[in-house]
Amino acid sequence: MDPTIELSDDVRHALEGKNFWHLATVNPTGSPQVTAVWVHTREGRILVNSALGRVKPRNVEHNPRVALSWHEHREGGYHSMQIQGRVVETIVGDEAETDIDSLAEKYIGQTPYPWRGEGERRVTFLIEPTHAMVMGD
Repeated sequence: MDPTIELSDDVRHALEGKNFWHLATVNPTGSPQVTAVWVHTREGRILVNSALGRVKPRNVEHNPRVALSWHEHREGGYHSMQIQGRVVETIVGDEAETDIDSLAEKYIGQTPYPWRGEGERRVTFLIEPTHAMVMGD
């Protein structure tokens, strides 16, 4: 198992900013699955939230290894980040519901999260980073 790393200030700043990230999980067949996600940090880990019954939670249950990527276009170039890690904690219940409300406040300035489906139950994943790379300016 790869050791956990501490995120650099640059990477942590991008995670805590209002940036959309892409989360890659592994389907049971071994093929990749990628989804744009809202993220934040909690105690050195990366927080991602989803709804139970979706592909991400099923994939993470089968294989906790994940990757995240982010990029922004800049005049004369670009800036990108890639993070590999593993889901080390899965949270359901009130805390996961509060987490999606906090993410909605961060990203769209609304709380509670406005797109909850009837009977939807949220799940939070905490990811320990094992590798991070920054490219560009």
